[in-house]
Amino acid sequence: MTRGDDKFHHPYEPYDIQLQLMGEIYEAIDKGFKVGLFESPTGTGKTLSLICATMSWLRKHKNTNLTTSHSGDSESESEPEWVKTAYKKKVLSRHQGERKEFEMHLEEASQEYEKKIAKVHELPEKRLKTSYEDDYIPADYHSDIEGTDHNEQLKDEISRLLKRVDDGPSNRIDMGTLEDDSTKIFFSSRTHTQLGQFSGQLALTTFESSLYDMSERVKYLPMGSRKQLCIHPKISKLSNTESINEACGELAKKESKCEFVCNTKVEGIKQQFNDYSLTKIHDIQELKQLGEYLKICPYYSVRNNLKMTEVISLPYQMLLEENARDSLNINIKNSIIIVDEAHNLLDTINALNSAAISAEELTSLNQSLKLYFNKFIKRLNPGNRINIMKLIKICSILHKFIVYNRDNKLAKTGGKIKINDIFIDNTGDLFNIHKLNEYLKTSKIAFKIETYLEKNVENYQTTSNPLLFKLVTFLRALSNPTNEGSFFWDSTSPDDLSIKYLLLDPSEIFKPIVEDCKCLILAGGTMEPMSDYTEYLFPYLPTTQIKQFSCDHIIPIENLKVLPIGSYKNQILDFSFKNRNNSTLILRLGECLIEIMKNTPDGTVVFLPSYKYLNHIVAEWKQMGIWKQMEALKSSLFVEPSSSSQVDEVLKKYSRAIKTGKGAVLFSVVGGKLSEGINFSDELARAVIMVGLPYPNLMSGELIARKKFIEETTFLKTGSKSMALDNSRQFIENICMRSINQSIGRSIRHINDYSMIYLFDHRYHQKSVQNKLSGWIKRRILDQLPFPEVIQHTNDFFMTKSLKKLT
Repeated sequence: MTRGDDKFHHPYEPYDIQLQLMGEIYEAIDKGFKVGLFESPTGTGKTLSLICATMSWLRKHKNTNLTTSHSGDSESESEPEWVKTAYKKKVLSRHQGERKEFEMHLEEASQEYEKKIAKVHELPEKRLKTSYEDDYIPADYHSDIEGTDHNEQLKDEISRLLKRVDDGPSNRIDMGTLEDDSTKIFFSSRTHTQLGQFSGQLALTTFESSLYDMSERVKYLPMGSRKQLCIHPKISKLSNTESINEACGELAKKESKCEFVCNTKVEGIKQQFNDYSLTKIHDIQELKQLGEYLKICPYYSVRNNLKMTEVISLPYQMLLEENARDSLNINIKNSIIIVDEAHNLLDTINALNSAAISAEELTSLNQSLKLYFNKFIKRLNPGNRINIMKLIKICSILHKFIVYNRDNKLAKTGGKIKINDIFIDNTGDLFNIHKLNEYLKTSKIAFKIETYLEKNVENYQTTSNPLLFKLVTFLRALSNPTNEGSFFWDSTSPDDLSIKYLLLDPSEIFKPIVEDCKCLILAGGTMEPMSDYTEYLFPYLPTTQIKQFSCDHIIPIENLKVLPIGSYKNQILDFSFKNRNNSTLILRLGECLIEIMKNTPDGTVVFLPSYKYLNHIVAEWKQMGIWKQMEALKSSLFVEPSSSSQVDEVLKKYSRAIKTGKGAVLFSVVGGKLSEGINFSDELARAVIMVGLPYPNLMSGELIARKKFIEETTFLKTGSKSMALDNSRQFIENICMRSINQSIGRSIRHINDYSMIYLFDHRYHQKSVQNKLSGWIKRRILDQLPFPEVIQHTNDFFMTKSLKKLT
């Protein structure tokens, strides 16, 4: 297989490792692998490699597919070969003609777009009338015994609204049924920022056309939430995503409807939005501005173009939730799915399918429900009154159950809860939780109450996930628990206790995606250890259908050294939980860091297992005089703040201290604000120091429940208790090692960057630990060196870099 630049159409001269990565991705798709696991360090051009490999394959596939897909379309298999050939040419010519006509149509639309819209600034917002109390009252609710299916009504209403978006004259080119079965590329990432970066990278590329004698633009659409795309002046300003979703659904039921969904006044407005959105690579903000200009809802309109696109980007939630895919008409059948930043995938799937509620939260919920109920009791119809009273009752039952088990010390963290136990000795078992859940979805009562409280209760604090919506999620889990999850006790604080529903087996939830797609590509900068994906995400796939590849870094081998340090002055460096508070150990660590600081220029980032331990050793060092010695060596010492609002300021001060003085040291926490998403390039991290192995809190209810599940399922499969215990141990160790890889990967960000990485703990000398480091880090380990040689390597490393700068 050719792996040259001409094959992948990279916009720049690709590095050898980028060519290798693109080749491996291309091969995963072309050779029929179901899953590809790819680790490519941040700074190595991972996104462009993913785009170039997949789009190059797609264009070749489209060309080949046009030639072969209609070979059997003639009426009789017994017809002469020349008849079949002639028929095939006729069909090919027609489909090529349709595609060419569509490209010419988009070219005309592109010219029109540039003249009319590209230079138009954001329009002033239209002011709507102020909300009155009517906005807080749900529509009359009638129980399902009266024969009304409110979900179906709402579904039909939304369908009618979408039809109205589609109404109106259109001269759109009819692409026939060919596009319905076409393979697409779905790119999904965790944050909107990462999806925006994808749009920018895609805009740099040009690919070989699948059309004969004609260029072909990349047809791309970014999909986003209502929070990103809603242009309704009132709804778009609501404080959280859940409220925006509920308000949009509520407006759909009103006679006035949404003027932007129902805009049929302008002839061809739907066609204009569809055509303009495909004229070039638009990011999500540009699509919103296009909707504002045309006065049409971009959230609903964007889905009309999905069949015509080649590449679709979307956030995790839209991809991972089946209901979301169905409601947005997202068909992933036979497509290439790329999940970027996939080291977050397991946690995201679990989070989307889990729920929790605490005693403290239930107290607040009861107060809110009663406040609202007493305020509007005379304006609520019987159906609403009865169901709100049921909500108050269920909150009381749950609260009483938690408090009773807490006060009688019956709740053991991680211990399973049987749903039936919640309703013993109360009338809760008379409730139909399914019907109550149906009421919550249909009436939008959580949105109504949250809106009322936010605007009318002094000092009411709304959050990104308000308690009322949290209750909705919890009751949904209570009414429809799956075999893959369970309810258990968890301790949120010393004085509070919660019931948590946790998805324990993500493989079944994720399985429809794996089965439907042509190839699933999981990519990230820190994918190691990869065994978690094969064992817990798709254990049903044979290894022959899974391709694994760990890419090296673009930097020269001499630009990074990794040094495990296991002892100093006859002190074994053992930062295990039982030993880490040893005063002598903390003293020796401080002395080691001082020696490294003496020989390291610019910035040094030190990662510790937790905020508690960070604060403890800083306090110890100050008493020992170590802190003063460090301050004498560097301009400033900084400690990561626990508050997110203070992180940017600390980073600015850290950067300023490096550039204007003798360098600086930043003490950070693994899994904290600075361990993911912050790039410590160049002088910001000439040294990265990892202290200990940051194992997760083994006493957390969630981890106890997961360990039990792994042990029980392994034992059922193998009958081996030792294998069950080993699997749960490996699972915990993998969480630890993935967080280490994520933290120490912050330092190298481009081809000319260089750094030293120090791993402080005797366990880093173990091959079992080293094998779980990212491949590019593992390849650069200098193992089993006495500390004086570590300092010599440090001194030589930076001396060489200084000499290179002078030449």
